[in-house]
Amino acid sequence: MSVGSAGYDTQLDYVVKGIIPAVSLCSIYGASGSYKSFLAGSWACHVSTGRQWGGRRVAHGAVLYVVGEGGIGVPRRVKAREVVHGEQVKNLYLVNRPIFPAAPLDVEEMVIAARQVERETGKPVRMIILDTLARCFGGNDENDSRDMGAFIRGCDELKRRTGATVLVVHHSGKDETKGARGSSAFRASLDAEYRIRREDAGSEALVISCTKMKDAEELKEAAYDLRVVELFTDADGELITSLVVVDKPRPPVELERIEEAGNKTENHAALWQCIRTRTAHGEACTIALLRDDMKKLGYEMKHFRRWLYKLENDGVIVIDGDDVRPL
Repeated sequence: MSVGSAGYDTQLDYVVKGIIPAVSLCSIYGASGSYKSFLAGSWACHVSTGRQWGGRRVAHGAVLYVVGEGGIGVPRRVKAREVVHGEQVKNLYLVNRPIFPAAPLDVEEMVIAARQVERETGKPVRMIILDTLARCFGGNDENDSRDMGAFIRGCDELKRRTGATVLVVHHSGKDETKGARGSSAFRASLDAEYRIRREDAGSEALVISCTKMKDAEELKEAAYDLRVVELFTDADGELITSLVVVDKPRPPVELERIEEAGNKTENHAALWQCIRTRTAHGEACTIALLRDDMKKLGYEMKHFRRWLYKLENDGVIVIDGDDVRPL
């Protein structure tokens, strides 16, 4: 027992200060294409290298990333991060198959893996990422409270036995504004939850909104850009790229100005986003640079000037020689 306000000044341990509490169960959720897995990978890389994320301190340690959906996406994202920061990500270990927290044997195997990683790295496992809940749920029903309860108990056991935070990457429901899909028991069990959305259909930027923070102040909503990184050229001569989250928070773009443009298309929205991203970061914003940005996003450049002049004619931007700026 404690009396009154005793312990009020206890400082919470963290994995990422103010974002991910230590020894907790957390989740990020969003629609497909919201870049939620890119964000999870970014957090994993920063924790495993000890580098601050978004100006916030991290608890340096090892990370186990369960790549439940398989594929080569996660290794390429890690490599892109290594290219950008010029350092190898050594303390991040990928589990290239789903694990099922509701299955005691899988929990036991993860505990053994965590201990092995700690011996190899000499660092505690700070975080275990399950990407995604659906792939780590087995054949159970996400909407069934009993099945979800078994999943939660497994995550809690994993957390208790490893001392790590368990971060679950989850999908939103049909209406993403109404939260993650599945039983509400999952959200009730969380220490922190974040909704991740794409800033705009044509943009390469994500927005983080805190939807639950149990014992601390909620993180202010912020947008983060993603940067295209060239990795290698494949056997067919095609350039292979990936994306890296630029961990510099900025206010989410207000789309009121672009909404004033009549008969706008996805092309106009994407170009507007490129302009706003460059100017928000204080970077040069010229016609040539914007052309390159749009090319990297995969847009055909035949009508680039037409898109640019339409935004100017609609009073959304100003073109001054080669320089472009938003109004």
